[in-house]
Amino acid sequence: MRFNPPSQGFASGIVFFSASLWGLYWIPLRYLEAQGIGGGWAVALLNVPAGLALAPLVLGRWAQHRQHMHQALAIGILTGLGMALYASGLIYSSVVRATLLFYLTPVWATLIGIFWLGETASWQRWAAIAAGLGGLLLLVSGGGAVPLNIGDLFAVASGVFWALGAAMIKRYDRVPVAGMSMVQFFFTGLVAVALVDLAGIAAVPDIGLLTAALPAAGMMSILAFLPAVCLLFWAQKFLFPGRVGLLMMSEVLTAVLTASLFLPDERLSVVEWAGAGLIVGACLIEVFLTPQPCGEPA
Repeated sequence: MRFNPPSQGFASGIVFFSASLWGLYWIPLRYLEAQGIGGGWAVALLNVPAGLALAPLVLGRWAQHRQHMHQALAIGILTGLGMALYASGLIYSSVVRATLLFYLTPVWATLIGIFWLGETASWQRWAAIAAGLGGLLLLVSGGGAVPLNIGDLFAVASGVFWALGAAMIKRYDRVPVAGMSMVQFFFTGLVAVALVDLAGIAAVPDIGLLTAALPAAGMMSILAFLPAVCLLFWAQKFLFPGRVGLLMMSEVLTAVLTASLFLPDERLSVVEWAGAGLIVGACLIEVFLTPQPCGEPA
């Protein structure tokens, strides 16, 4: 069955909602870290179960997925790199700082959209980018100057890879969501473990700890993060990557609000709250003022 493409507002709302859920990603990561499962192993526990859940669906419809597997692998690897680096940034930097550095994504995504996809950026788009990045600047400056650490570098790199993956989703819009999502989940877990192993910043946890944490982590992976990723990938088929990057700033707001409530060291100042307001304004400009047709997959 073939469905009509969604309206621009509906697809944008899906991205906004799904990204907001990702703003809570730090909570299970910190929970697993408190249980003695740190670094990439926590990331793997939150991603591999979702990949395993999607595998039967992909294998059951292999004839459909096989013809798009090269593109699905490329998309899954790029977005998996982005998510693994972002999750590692959340672990090795502060929640607020890692999330903000990831959200240089709209800049990379808009440039990729212009030069690769032929997107025309309107003055409203540039205004939204300026508002969003201005908000990020206020949030960072309001927290004081802190030297960059390895978690910050992971977070910056994650935005670049995620923007490339988003551009490929738009460019190759016939790729089934299940296939690219499965690759993304598996590759996120693999890269996250490899990162901490190569960097030597986390020890291999005891197998008993991994086994004890698996049921809760698996439930979170399958019931929360799997639908969030699939919905996000589906909606990105109909939106240019620059718009997606701006709408995903809703994740910043969720992460900042929850971290400031539950992590005493990450409470916001007045200046930082002003920055959060600008980020919301950027999303509102993009949704309500920026002229952008919602493309239909070929």
